[in-house]
Amino acid sequence: MKAAVLKDVNDLKLEEVPDPEPADDQVVVRVKACGVCATDVNMWRGTNTEGKFPFILGHEWAGEIVYAGPAVKGFSTGDRVVGEVTVACKRCANCRDGMPPEACMDSKLYGFAWDTPGGMAEFHTTGVGRLHQIPDNVSDEEATLVEPISIGYQGVWGAGGGVKPHDRVVVLGAGPIGMLTMLTCKAAGAPVCMVEPHSGRRDMAVQFGSDAAVDPTAGDLARQIMDLTDGRGASLVIECSGNDRARAVTVDVVANHGRIVLIGISAHRKVPMDIDKAIFRAATIIGSDGSAFYFAKPIELLSRRLVDYAQVITHRFPLDQVNQAIELGASQTKSSKILVVP
Repeated sequence: MKAAVLKDVNDLKLEEVPDPEPADDQVVVRVKACGVCATDVNMWRGTNTEGKFPFILGHEWAGEIVYAGPAVKGFSTGDRVVGEVTVACKRCANCRDGMPPEACMDSKLYGFAWDTPGGMAEFHTTGVGRLHQIPDNVSDEEATLVEPISIGYQGVWGAGGGVKPHDRVVVLGAGPIGMLTMLTCKAAGAPVCMVEPHSGRRDMAVQFGSDAAVDPTAGDLARQIMDLTDGRGASLVIECSGNDRARAVTVDVVANHGRIVLIGISAHRKVPMDIDKAIFRAATIIGSDGSAFYFAKPIELLSRRLVDYAQVITHRFPLDQVNQAIELGASQTKSSKILVVP
Protein backbone atom coordinates (compact mmCIF):
# COMPACT_ATOMS: atom_id res chain seq x y z
CA MET A 1 0.00 0.00 0.00
CA LYS A 2 1.01 3.64 -0.36
CA ALA A 3 1.87 5.71 2.72
CA ALA A 4 3.42 9.08 3.55
CA VAL A 5 6.58 8.22 5.49
CA LEU A 6 8.45 10.95 7.34
CA LYS A 7 11.99 9.63 7.17
CA ASP A 8 13.76 12.64 8.69
CA VAL A 9 13.51 16.42 8.93
CA ASN A 10 12.37 17.80 5.55
CA ASP A 11 12.30 14.28 4.15
CA LEU A 12 8.71 13.15 3.54
CA LYS A 13 8.29 10.40 0.97
CA LEU A 14 5.27 8.66 -0.53
CA GLU A 15 6.36 5.01 -0.38
CA GLU A 16 5.12 1.50 -0.98
CA VAL A 17 5.00 -0.19 2.42
CA PRO A 18 3.86 -3.73 3.30
CA ASP A 19 0.13 -4.39 3.14
CA PRO A 20 -1.62 -4.76 6.51
CA GLU A 21 -1.25 -8.06 8.34
CA PRO A 22 -3.75 -7.70 11.18
CA ALA A 23 -3.74 -9.83 14.30
CA ASP A 24 -6.93 -11.65 15.29
CA ASP A 25 -7.94 -8.79 17.59
CA GLN A 26 -7.26 -6.01 15.07
CA VAL A 27 -9.09 -4.32 12.22
CA VAL A 28 -7.96 -2.87 8.90
CA VAL A 29 -9.37 0.55 8.10
CA ARG A 30 -9.48 2.05 4.62
CA VAL A 31 -8.55 5.68 5.28
CA LYS A 32 -11.02 8.12 3.74
CA ALA A 33 -9.31 11.37 4.80
CA CYS A 34 -6.60 12.59 7.18
CA GLY A 35 -6.03 16.11 8.50
CA VAL A 36 -2.70 17.90 8.48
CA CYS A 37 -1.88 19.06 12.01
CA ALA A 38 0.63 21.77 12.95
CA THR A 39 2.44 19.02 14.86
CA ASP A 40 2.89 17.09 11.59
CA VAL A 41 4.28 20.23 9.96
CA ASN A 42 6.62 20.94 12.86
CA MET A 43 7.97 17.39 12.94
CA TRP A 44 8.67 17.75 9.21
CA ARG A 45 10.41 21.09 9.85
CA GLY A 46 12.35 19.74 12.82
CA THR A 47 10.88 22.17 15.37
CA ASN A 48 9.01 19.34 17.10
CA THR A 49 10.84 16.17 18.18
CA GLU A 50 7.89 14.01 19.28
CA GLY A 51 8.12 11.68 16.27
CA LYS A 52 10.60 8.80 16.03
CA PHE A 53 11.87 8.56 12.45
CA PRO A 54 10.83 6.92 10.25
CA PHE A 55 7.05 6.76 10.68
CA ILE A 56 3.76 7.20 8.83
CA LEU A 57 2.32 10.66 9.50
CA GLY A 58 -1.22 11.61 10.44
CA HIS A 59 -3.28 11.41 13.62
CA GLU A 60 -6.51 13.13 12.46
CA TRP A 61 -7.99 10.40 10.27
CA ALA A 62 -11.37 8.87 9.48
CA GLY A 63 -12.10 5.66 7.58
CA GLU A 64 -14.10 2.51 7.06
CA ILE A 65 -13.33 -0.94 8.46
CA VAL A 66 -12.66 -3.34 5.58
CA TYR A 67 -11.49 -6.28 7.70
CA ALA A 68 -12.23 -7.29 11.29
CA GLY A 69 -10.23 -10.09 12.91
CA PRO A 70 -12.10 -13.08 14.38
CA ALA A 71 -11.45 -11.94 17.96
CA VAL A 72 -12.72 -8.39 17.38
CA LYS A 73 -15.81 -7.43 19.37
CA GLY A 74 -18.01 -4.35 19.01
CA PHE A 75 -16.90 -3.43 15.49
CA SER A 76 -17.45 -5.04 12.11
CA THR A 77 -16.73 -4.60 8.41
CA GLY A 78 -18.39 -1.47 7.04
CA ASP A 79 -18.25 0.53 10.28
CA ARG A 80 -16.99 4.08 9.85
CA VAL A 81 -14.51 4.99 12.58
CA VAL A 82 -12.03 7.47 13.98
CA GLY A 83 -9.17 6.64 16.36
CA GLU A 84 -7.73 8.20 19.49
CA VAL A 85 -4.10 9.31 19.34
CA THR A 86 -2.92 8.33 22.81
CA VAL A 87 -3.20 4.81 24.18
CA ALA A 88 -2.33 4.35 27.85
CA CYS A 89 -0.30 1.44 29.19
CA LYS A 90 -2.73 1.00 32.13
CA ARG A 91 0.18 -0.24 34.25
CA CYS A 92 2.18 2.81 35.33
CA ALA A 93 1.61 4.74 38.54
CA ASN A 94 -0.31 7.53 36.80
CA CYS A 95 -2.64 5.08 35.06
CA ARG A 96 -3.27 3.28 38.33
CA ASP A 97 -4.10 6.63 39.90
CA GLY A 98 -6.90 7.02 37.35
CA MET A 99 -5.24 9.75 35.32
CA PRO A 100 -6.22 10.22 31.64
CA PRO A 101 -4.17 8.57 28.86
CA GLU A 102 -2.09 11.67 28.11
CA ALA A 103 -0.70 11.47 31.66
CA CYS A 104 0.48 7.89 31.12
CA MET A 105 4.20 7.44 31.73
CA ASP A 106 4.53 4.83 28.97
CA SER A 107 1.86 5.75 26.44
CA LYS A 108 1.77 4.99 22.72
CA LEU A 109 1.10 7.81 20.27
CA TYR A 110 -0.39 6.83 16.92
CA GLY A 111 1.08 8.79 14.05
CA PHE A 112 4.43 9.31 15.81
CA ALA A 113 6.34 6.01 15.43
CA TRP A 114 6.68 3.12 12.96
CA ASP A 115 4.89 0.57 15.16
CA THR A 116 2.07 3.05 15.85
CA PRO A 117 1.49 4.46 12.36
CA GLY A 118 -0.70 7.36 11.36
CA GLY A 119 -3.46 7.76 8.82
CA MET A 120 -1.70 9.31 5.81
CA ALA A 121 -1.87 5.97 4.05
CA GLU A 122 -4.32 3.88 2.08
CA PHE A 123 -4.95 1.57 5.04
CA HIS A 124 -4.51 1.69 8.82
CA THR A 125 -4.26 -1.37 11.11
CA THR A 126 -5.17 -1.06 14.76
CA GLY A 127 -6.75 -2.61 17.82
CA VAL A 128 -10.31 -1.49 18.51
CA GLY A 129 -9.77 -0.09 22.01
CA ARG A 130 -9.03 3.35 20.56
CA LEU A 131 -11.81 3.42 17.97
CA HIS A 132 -15.08 5.36 17.95
CA GLN A 133 -17.91 4.88 15.48
CA ILE A 134 -18.90 7.81 13.26
CA PRO A 135 -22.63 8.69 13.27
CA ASP A 136 -24.47 8.38 9.96
CA ASN A 137 -25.09 12.13 9.73
CA VAL A 138 -21.39 13.01 10.10
CA SER A 139 -19.31 12.90 6.90
CA ASP A 140 -15.85 11.38 6.64
CA GLU A 141 -14.31 14.84 6.24
CA GLU A 142 -16.14 16.15 9.30
CA ALA A 143 -14.97 13.11 11.25
CA THR A 144 -11.31 14.02 10.61
CA LEU A 145 -12.00 17.09 12.77
CA VAL A 146 -12.88 15.05 15.86
CA GLU A 147 -9.31 15.02 17.22
CA PRO A 148 -8.58 18.75 16.75
CA ILE A 149 -12.07 19.68 17.99
CA SER A 150 -11.41 17.57 21.09
CA ILE A 151 -8.36 19.73 21.93
CA GLY A 152 -10.45 22.88 22.21
CA TYR A 153 -13.46 21.04 23.62
CA GLN A 154 -11.38 19.75 26.52
CA GLY A 155 -9.92 23.21 27.03
CA VAL A 156 -13.37 24.80 27.16
CA TRP A 157 -15.43 22.18 28.95
CA GLY A 158 -12.72 20.45 30.95
CA ALA A 159 -9.89 22.75 31.97
CA GLY A 160 -11.94 25.91 31.39
CA GLY A 161 -14.91 24.78 33.44
CA GLY A 162 -17.41 25.24 30.61
CA VAL A 163 -18.80 28.21 28.70
CA LYS A 164 -22.20 29.90 28.90
CA PRO A 165 -24.04 32.44 26.76
CA HIS A 166 -23.21 35.22 29.23
CA ASP A 167 -19.45 34.55 29.01
CA ARG A 168 -17.15 36.92 27.15
CA VAL A 169 -14.66 34.73 25.31
CA VAL A 170 -11.36 35.74 23.75
CA VAL A 171 -9.46 33.18 21.65
CA LEU A 172 -5.86 34.02 20.78
CA GLY A 173 -4.69 32.49 17.51
CA ALA A 174 -6.91 31.83 14.48
CA GLY A 175 -5.23 28.64 13.32
CA PRO A 176 -7.37 25.50 12.95
CA ILE A 177 -7.38 24.77 16.71
CA GLY A 178 -8.38 28.36 17.47
CA MET A 179 -11.12 28.30 14.83
CA LEU A 180 -12.57 25.02 16.10
CA THR A 181 -12.38 26.27 19.69
CA MET A 182 -14.24 29.43 18.67
CA LEU A 183 -16.98 27.33 17.04
CA THR A 184 -17.25 25.16 20.16
CA CYS A 185 -17.92 28.30 22.20
CA LYS A 186 -20.40 29.55 19.59
CA ALA A 187 -22.29 26.25 19.84
CA ALA A 188 -23.00 27.20 23.47
CA GLY A 189 -24.18 30.67 22.48
CA ALA A 190 -21.20 32.61 23.83
CA PRO A 191 -19.87 35.70 22.01
CA VAL A 192 -16.27 35.23 20.87
CA CYS A 193 -13.53 37.64 19.85
CA MET A 194 -10.58 36.19 17.94
CA VAL A 195 -7.12 37.76 18.26
CA GLU A 196 -4.94 37.20 15.18
CA PRO A 197 -2.21 39.31 13.53
CA HIS A 198 -2.78 38.00 9.98
CA SER A 199 -5.60 39.76 8.13
CA GLY A 200 -6.56 36.71 6.04
CA ARG A 201 -7.13 34.60 9.10
CA ARG A 202 -9.06 37.40 10.81
CA ASP A 203 -11.33 37.54 7.78
CA MET A 204 -11.79 33.76 7.89
CA ALA A 205 -12.61 33.89 11.61
CA VAL A 206 -15.45 36.35 11.03
CA GLN A 207 -16.61 34.34 8.03
CA PHE A 208 -16.70 31.17 10.16
CA GLY A 209 -18.75 32.83 12.91
CA SER A 210 -16.57 34.86 15.27
CA ASP A 211 -18.33 37.98 16.58
CA ALA A 212 -15.14 40.04 16.21
CA ALA A 213 -11.54 39.61 15.16
CA VAL A 214 -8.88 42.07 16.29
CA ASP A 215 -5.30 42.72 15.27
CA PRO A 216 -2.93 42.56 18.27
CA THR A 217 -0.39 44.68 16.37
CA ALA A 218 -2.85 47.56 15.82
CA GLY A 219 -2.42 49.33 19.14
CA ASP A 220 -3.11 48.38 22.75
CA LEU A 221 -4.71 44.91 22.65
CA ALA A 222 -5.94 45.12 26.23
CA ARG A 223 -7.73 48.38 25.40
CA GLN A 224 -9.29 46.80 22.28
CA ILE A 225 -10.63 43.90 24.36
CA MET A 226 -11.88 46.20 27.11
CA ASP A 227 -13.72 48.28 24.52
CA LEU A 228 -15.41 45.14 23.19
CA THR A 229 -16.40 43.91 26.66
CA ASP A 230 -17.73 47.13 28.20
CA GLY A 231 -14.56 47.55 30.22
CA ARG A 232 -14.81 44.17 31.94
CA GLY A 233 -12.33 41.99 30.04
CA ALA A 234 -12.76 38.37 28.99
CA SER A 235 -14.33 35.95 31.43
CA LEU A 236 -12.70 33.13 29.47
CA VAL A 237 -9.37 33.54 27.62
CA ILE A 238 -8.19 30.60 25.52
CA GLU A 239 -4.64 30.80 24.16
CA CYS A 240 -4.30 28.61 21.05
CA SER A 241 -1.28 30.06 19.26
CA GLY A 242 1.70 29.17 21.47
CA ASN A 243 3.08 32.62 20.66
CA ASP A 244 5.14 34.26 23.43
CA ARG A 245 3.38 37.63 23.22
CA ALA A 246 -0.04 36.00 23.09
CA ARG A 247 0.69 34.00 26.22
CA ALA A 248 1.93 37.08 28.05
CA VAL A 249 -1.10 39.19 27.11
CA THR A 250 -3.59 36.71 28.54
CA VAL A 251 -3.28 38.32 31.99
CA ASP A 252 -3.86 41.77 30.46
CA VAL A 253 -7.21 40.89 28.87
CA VAL A 254 -8.71 38.55 31.49
CA ALA A 255 -11.59 39.81 33.64
CA ASN A 256 -11.82 39.75 37.40
CA HIS A 257 -12.33 36.12 38.45
CA GLY A 258 -11.81 35.10 34.83
CA ARG A 259 -10.21 31.93 33.50
CA ILE A 260 -7.13 31.56 31.29
CA VAL A 261 -6.69 28.27 29.44
CA LEU A 262 -3.34 27.63 27.77
CA ILE A 263 -3.58 25.25 24.79
CA GLY A 264 -1.02 26.43 22.22
CA ILE A 265 2.43 24.88 22.53
CA SER A 266 5.88 26.15 21.57
CA ALA A 267 9.50 25.09 21.85
CA HIS A 268 9.76 25.06 25.65
CA ARG A 269 10.30 28.80 26.00
CA LYS A 270 9.96 30.83 29.19
CA VAL A 271 7.58 33.76 28.81
CA PRO A 272 7.66 36.83 31.08
CA MET A 273 4.22 38.12 32.09
CA ASP A 274 2.76 40.44 34.69
CA ILE A 275 1.60 37.66 36.97
CA ASP A 276 0.45 40.18 39.60
CA LYS A 277 -2.48 41.01 37.32
CA ALA A 278 -3.65 37.42 37.57
CA ILE A 279 -3.28 37.59 41.35
CA PHE A 280 -5.12 40.87 41.81
CA ARG A 281 -7.89 39.77 39.45
CA ALA A 282 -8.20 36.37 41.14
CA ALA A 283 -7.84 34.78 37.73
CA THR A 284 -7.36 31.07 37.17
CA ILE A 285 -4.55 29.95 34.83
CA ILE A 286 -4.61 26.34 33.71
CA GLY A 287 -2.86 24.29 31.04
CA SER A 288 -4.94 22.02 28.83
CA ASP A 289 -3.58 19.06 26.90
CA GLY A 290 -5.81 16.98 24.64
CA SER A 291 -7.52 14.08 26.36
CA ALA A 292 -8.90 10.80 25.07
CA PHE A 293 -11.60 11.24 27.72
CA TYR A 294 -12.90 14.11 25.56
CA PHE A 295 -12.76 12.24 22.24
CA ALA A 296 -16.34 10.95 22.17
CA LYS A 297 -17.89 14.30 23.11
CA PRO A 298 -17.09 16.16 19.87
CA ILE A 299 -18.54 13.23 17.91
CA GLU A 300 -21.85 13.82 19.68
CA LEU A 301 -21.47 17.58 19.15
CA LEU A 302 -20.85 17.12 15.42
CA SER A 303 -23.93 14.95 15.08
CA ARG A 304 -26.14 17.65 16.65
CA ARG A 305 -25.24 20.15 13.87
CA LEU A 306 -25.23 23.17 16.20
CA VAL A 307 -22.43 24.86 14.22
CA ASP A 308 -20.74 24.15 10.90
CA TYR A 309 -17.31 22.79 11.77
CA ALA A 310 -16.69 21.58 8.19
CA GLN A 311 -16.30 25.15 6.91
CA VAL A 312 -12.85 25.20 8.55
CA ILE A 313 -11.64 22.71 5.91
CA THR A 314 -10.15 24.90 3.17
CA HIS A 315 -7.91 22.56 1.16
CA ARG A 316 -7.81 18.92 0.04
CA PHE A 317 -4.88 17.05 -1.51
CA PRO A 318 -4.58 13.49 -2.87
CA LEU A 319 -2.09 11.27 -1.10
CA ASP A 320 0.48 11.64 -3.87
CA GLN A 321 0.53 15.39 -3.20
CA VAL A 322 1.19 15.06 0.53
CA ASN A 323 4.33 17.20 0.32
CA GLN A 324 2.34 20.07 -1.15
CA ALA A 325 -0.17 19.68 1.68
CA ILE A 326 2.57 19.89 4.32
CA GLU A 327 4.22 22.85 2.59
CA LEU A 328 0.90 24.71 2.49
CA GLY A 329 0.44 23.98 6.19
CA ALA A 330 3.87 25.44 6.86
CA SER A 331 2.82 28.73 5.25
CA GLN A 332 0.15 29.05 8.01
CA THR A 333 -1.69 32.11 6.75
CA LYS A 334 -2.97 30.72 3.43
CA SER A 335 -5.21 27.96 4.79
CA SER A 336 -7.14 26.66 7.73
CA LYS A 337 -7.60 22.88 7.99
CA ILE A 338 -5.92 20.88 5.22
CA LEU A 339 -6.94 17.31 4.39
CA VAL A 340 -5.01 14.52 2.66
CA VAL A 341 -7.48 12.26 0.86
CA PRO A 342 -6.09 8.82 -0.17
